[in-house]
Amino acid sequence: MKTLTIRLMALALAGTSWIVAPAASAQTYPDKSVRIVVPYPPGGGADILARAIGLKLGAQWGQTVVIDNKAGAGGSIGTDAVAKAPADGYTLLMASPSHAINNSLYKNLAFDAEKNFSGVVLAASGPLVLVVNASSPFKTVADFIAAAKATPNGINYASAGIGSSPHLAGELFALMAGVKMTHIAYKGTAPALTDLMGNQVQAFFGPVPTIIEHVKQGRLRALGVTTAEPFAALPGVPPIAQNIPGYAVLQWWGLVAPAGTPAAVIDKVNKDVSAILADPEMKKQLDAIGASPGGGSPARFDALIRAEVVKWAEVIKRADLKPE
Repeated sequence: MKTLTIRLMALALAGTSWIVAPAASAQTYPDKSVRIVVPYPPGGGADILARAIGLKLGAQWGQTVVIDNKAGAGGSIGTDAVAKAPADGYTLLMASPSHAINNSLYKNLAFDAEKNFSGVVLAASGPLVLVVNASSPFKTVADFIAAAKATPNGINYASAGIGSSPHLAGELFALMAGVKMTHIAYKGTAPALTDLMGNQVQAFFGPVPTIIEHVKQGRLRALGVTTAEPFAALPGVPPIAQNIPGYAVLQWWGLVAPAGTPAAVIDKVNKDVSAILADPEMKKQLDAIGASPGGGSPARFDALIRAEVVKWAEVIKRADLKPE
């Protein structure tokens, strides 16, 4: 009987240590370098934000925060790498709308945006902006829609690739406005902007961080923003919804972790990043690139991702989109 009691105690102790191990590790997190995977090339909004936040987290934590650009397949390569990483908080993903879009666009993904990830914190958000070359005859969204109706498929609009936010924003625009446009996919935002400024294409739904300086310098003309309300960084640029009621596309960026990451670790990263986003210096940096600081709970970010998955699944189905 004594032997049985000792064995039961040993099992109980083993079970207890197994339960508390994640909590204990969360108390010392991070005790080594943390990697933030950006599933896109350097220079885009996700990369800019990851580096700005990573720099401040590294100083706060006393640990190196490595930014790892793993581009390809519309963000799927880097996302897959994070899905397969240990769920310990030491590998995070800087996600954007493609994280939700790819769920429906790619049929054989090895991961699921909802099942294989946990939201950590929304870092920033803002609109996309419908921009044209400064020499374009289009002065307003109404001009643009009228031309698209008059010449079906006569307007070429650029995107950063099939399934990217600029592509889906254009598809939603066409569906809701009842027009047909020709989509020209590029391998990234930079070549799309190059051809727009060279008048090789007529329009682009661009993220504010990558187009704002071109607008300020007079190389591009902003016709409308994709948020329901005007955007402070682009005064005088009206919402597209004024011409297409209900049209809205949010460009967002945020950290997600592999599913199963301890809640205490997620809460710590959420708290620390939220504090960074509330700092006046960080707000100034975000203002400069035309983004609004995020924050909020992990559950709030998870809810946003779920809503985005549903929204873009419907657009992809109606537009009958296929990946490259």
